Amino acid sequence: MNRKVFIIGASILCLILIVLLGYFFLNSGQKKEDLINKPSKPLYIQPKLQQEIVFPTYNYDSQKLRDPFAPLIVKREEIKKGAFPLESYDIEELKLTGIVKDKNISLALIQAPDGRFYILRENDRIGFSGGRVIRILKDRIEIKEENKKVRYLKLRTEE
Repeated sequence: MNRKVFIIGASILCLILIVLLGYFFLNSGQKKEDLINKPSKPLYIQPKLQQEIVFPTYNYDSQKLRDPFAPLIVKREEIKKGAFPLESYDIEELKLTGIVKDKNISLALIQAPDGRFYILRENDRIGFSGGRVIRILKDRIEIKEENKKVRYLKLRTEE
């Protein structure tokens, strides 16, 4: 058993000796000052010259194009029971097809998108924005909506 302990101890001693000799042989060419003063990486790295990035510019003309934030699909409001049929359409969907004027009364003939015709008088409701017919003129009707906006439906001549 003494022999096994001796062999193990001698092997460990040889390994330690080999590691120490390798360390001294590898570092023998450098001085201690070089090891202390020499940084492992350069402190300042020159940045590479980069090209300037140019982004394209866009101009949006709000007079000619639609509002980009307005939804593309607009859900129609349901017709209220007992409401005038033209309240379920937008004013731009309706077509003014005729106007009749007399001394006392003015009437307008409106065609809905479904093909039906309706007769309007002043103060009748029209459009789902809460519009009312203010005046019926000889070539157009004036509509005032709840949001205080005045809109017109013009009479078009067909060719």
